Amino acid sequence: MYKNVYWHIYGNDTHTCMYVLSIVSIFSSFVKIQMSRFKCGGIALGVSRSHILCDGHSFWHFMVSWAECARGEPISLPPIHNRSLLKIDNPSLEKAVIHLDHIEDEDNHVGQGGSIKSNTFLFTKDMVETLKKQVGGEHTAYEIICAHIWQHTTKAREHLDDHKKVGFVSVVNMRERIDPPLGKGYFGNALMLTIAIATAGELKEENLVVSAQRIHRSIRGCNSDTLHSWLHWVEIYGGDAIFERIVRNGARIGTSSSHNFPIFKLNFGWGKPLACRIPSMNDVGTIVFFPSGDILGDIEVLLPLPTHVMRRLESDDMFVHP
Repeated sequence: MYKNVYWHIYGNDTHTCMYVLSIVSIFSSFVKIQMSRFKCGGIALGVSRSHILCDGHSFWHFMVSWAECARGEPISLPPIHNRSLLKIDNPSLEKAVIHLDHIEDEDNHVGQGGSIKSNTFLFTKDMVETLKKQVGGEHTAYEIICAHIWQHTTKAREHLDDHKKVGFVSVVNMRERIDPPLGKGYFGNALMLTIAIATAGELKEENLVVSAQRIHRSIRGCNSDTLHSWLHWVEIYGGDAIFERIVRNGARIGTSSSHNFPIFKLNFGWGKPLACRIPSMNDVGTIVFFPSGDILGDIEVLLPLPTHVMRRLESDDMFVHP
């Protein structure tokens, strides 16, 4: 499975451009890179990587390190390549226990006409502060924005009965959550998927703080014990068995990235990127976070939904202007 990320950088550094292209031959099996120059002087750098190689945390670790090398600077965070830190020597059926409620999706088609519409919503720093006040400042920006999206997308899916279970999937970086910690420089995949559950009726009626607490509790439950159970499960049943149970669809939405990724630290010597985007996004309900390059604290959220659901969400003033 490949994840695609594009960003734009201005500059005319030929040496660095050649460095960009040379890396393709080294990692062509797992990483593909394309650079495009424009007459205006702009440069678009497109990158795709296999999840077999690494997760998003390590991907951006690699990209920032590569940019540091291109600028002639030492790597600020040396990678840890010891994959044995997460090795399971004797996978056990008894230890392969994960608590992921299976949610039946009554509406597997994407919607009227089968079309999907993606939109990028800007949550300014002031908007995030407004949402924080609604929950008493007890939750992270991630938990609050996700709860806000979860509530309003559920309302926009008018076909969902109130008793219908819906889920919110979080991708949790486990590097610093286990004992002993792996270290921020651990290179590879060190993720868990966790899911918060509620009924559509609950999400339509409850306060934002309650929905944020649901997401918070699901993340807080990710620790050394749950990670080891997760790894036993993956070794015995394979990763696809987990993804099939929590794949995003009409009844489940969730994140696939973090607004804390160091996207705008990516300076090859041309200056920081103007923007970062995924050029094609067809996974319904997958939320992609981008930090804003203009104002610290602003967060951009890419969200693809069935077209008729997206239109209702776009017209929901309480969602767009909380």
